[in-house]
Amino acid sequence: MLEQIIRNDPKEGGIVKTHLIQICGLKASTAEKYLAKLEEAGYIRSFEEEWGERTRIRYKILPLGIERYSWFLRINAELYVGGDL
Repeated sequence: MLEQIIRNDPKEGGIVKTHLIQICGLKASTAEKYLAKLEEAGYIRSFEEEWGERTRIRYKILPLGIERYSWFLRINAELYVGGDL
């Protein structure tokens, strides 16, 4: 999820929750749990915005989330040198 938030963070600020859930291929209930954990850990921030007559939720990556994701990439690269699993 962090990768998708980083990759799909448009200049207007953050990725729309429903879009994030869709591109991650998760059920809404599962995604809600992951998003809550990521926000509690300080990796992401959610905020509401008015969209016509509706309100939608967006997520923005925070510096700690970027740092942790870069850790993951380094560890993953060390473990899977040469692409072997």
